[in-house]
Amino acid sequence: MNKRALPTCLMVVCLIATACVEPAAPTSTPVPPTEAPTATQPSRLPDPKDVQALLVQLVDVEKRAPGIVVGMIADDPQERWVVGYGRLSATDDRVLDGDTVFEIGSVTKVFTGILLAQAVLNGEVKLDDPISMYLPEGVTAPEYEGRSITLLDLATHASGLPRMPSNFHPKDPSNPYADYTMDQMYDFLSGYRLTRAPGSTCEYSNYGFGLLGDLLVRRAGQADYEALLLERITRPLGMDSTRIQLTPDMRSRLAPPHSSYSAATSLWDNPTLPGCGGIRSTANDMLTFLAANMGMTETELQPALQLANTPQRPTAGLNNIGLGWGLPNSGKWIHEHDGGTGGTCSYVAWDPQRKVGVVVLTNVAIDIDYLGRLLIRGLSLKPVPVDPQVLAAYAGRYQFSNGIVATIRVDGPRIFGQVMGQPESELFARSDNQFRPRDSDAEITFYKNASGEVDRVVYVENGVSYEVKKIP
Repeated sequence: MNKRALPTCLMVVCLIATACVEPAAPTSTPVPPTEAPTATQPSRLPDPKDVQALLVQLVDVEKRAPGIVVGMIADDPQERWVVGYGRLSATDDRVLDGDTVFEIGSVTKVFTGILLAQAVLNGEVKLDDPISMYLPEGVTAPEYEGRSITLLDLATHASGLPRMPSNFHPKDPSNPYADYTMDQMYDFLSGYRLTRAPGSTCEYSNYGFGLLGDLLVRRAGQADYEALLLERITRPLGMDSTRIQLTPDMRSRLAPPHSSYSAATSLWDNPTLPGCGGIRSTANDMLTFLAANMGMTETELQPALQLANTPQRPTAGLNNIGLGWGLPNSGKWIHEHDGGTGGTCSYVAWDPQRKVGVVVLTNVAIDIDYLGRLLIRGLSLKPVPVDPQVLAAYAGRYQFSNGIVATIRVDGPRIFGQVMGQPESELFARSDNQFRPRDSDAEITFYKNASGEVDRVVYVENGVSYEVKKIP
C-alpha cells in the first residue's frame, strides 16, 4: 500500500541508506562559482503551462505513465488549478482531469489518522488506550515485558507489528488483499509475539493501520470503514468522489491501473484492511481535502485535522509522524504522504510556511513523489543551460563522511551523478553551480576553495545540509 523505498538518485540513496552520515559542520565562507538562485515567481504556484509541458515530456516522450494529473492550491481560494495529461488506458483515449478516479493507496492512512483524532476529540477513545480495550471477544493483543500496544502506537507505526502479517498469502498477486479475511487478521494478532517494546521504534506497518481502522469502526458502531469515512470526513467536506467502493459514476471516470506504460493490471480490493490503503479519489476531491487541512475552509473537522497534523513521534531520518501524516522535525517543511498500489501512485502534501498544497496522481506504479516536492517547493521545472567548460570542473569523485563515494561524470553539456552500487542519475541545473537529481527535489551545490578549485559538494535535503569532500 505504500511504495516508499530507497530512492535511486545521486545523494538521496547514500544519505538514507547510511544513517551515520552527519550534517555538514560550519566551514569557512564558501566561494561558489556563482550565487545561488533566488525565487522570482510572482505567484506561489508554478505556471500550469509549465506543468503541462513537463507532463507531456513524462507521458509522450519518456513514456513513464499512461497519464498523470497534478493539482495545486494556495491559501487564496482563487489559486487553485488542475492539469491532467495522457489517457485512461491503451483502449480509452479520454484525457485525465481533476475528476478522474484513482486508487490512492497509503494516502488512506492520513484519513485513518483523522478518524482516530475525531474519536479522541469525541471522547470515544484516548491515544494511550491499549488496543485490547477494543478487540473482539476471544482476541488477544501481544505485549512486550508488560508494555501494551496502544492506539497511538498503531497510528505512528510504532506498534512492533510487522509491515504485513505472516499469514498473508494472496491467491491472486495482482489483487493481493482481496482474499485476506477478518478472521485471519485477528488470528495473526492473537498469535504474534513482539520482539521489542511498542513505542520504541517506528517500522512501517500496513497491517497496523488496517487493524486501527477496524478498531475505530468497532468503537463507533459503524457497519464498515467506508461508512465511518463517509459519515465523518468525506460527506462533511463535500468529497463526493472519495470512497472505498466505486459508485457507477466513479467507475465511469476510473483510470485503470497499469504495471507499466502499456500494460494494464487489476484494481486492488481490500475488504479487511481498508484503513491502510483502500480509498479511491480524484485530484479535485484531494484539493478540497488539502484546503481543509490548510485551514482554508470552515469545517467542524478543523480540531481533528489539527490533531492529526501534530507531531507525535520522531521517525528515522529527519522526520516526525503525526496521526498518519509524515511531518518535519523543524516545523518548517511539508506535511506529506504518498501511496501506491499494483498500478497507481499518489502523492499529497502541503506546506504550512508557503501555504501551498499539491496532489499528484498517476495510473501506473512509478515514483512521483519527487514531482510533487518540486512543485510544492516552487523549484524551477526547466533546467538552466550551463557552459560545458564550467561543468567539466565538477567531474570527479566525492566522499561522504562514512566513506561512501559518489562519482560525478560530465558529458559535454550534460552532468551525471552516481553513488557506488546505484544507477547513474542525470543532474538538472538550477544555476551554474546548483543542481538537482533528475527524479528528486534535493539540492546539490558545487563550491570552490580560496584557490578557485572545486573541492566539495553541499547536498541539502529537507532543509539539512551534508558536506561531501572531493577526493583524488
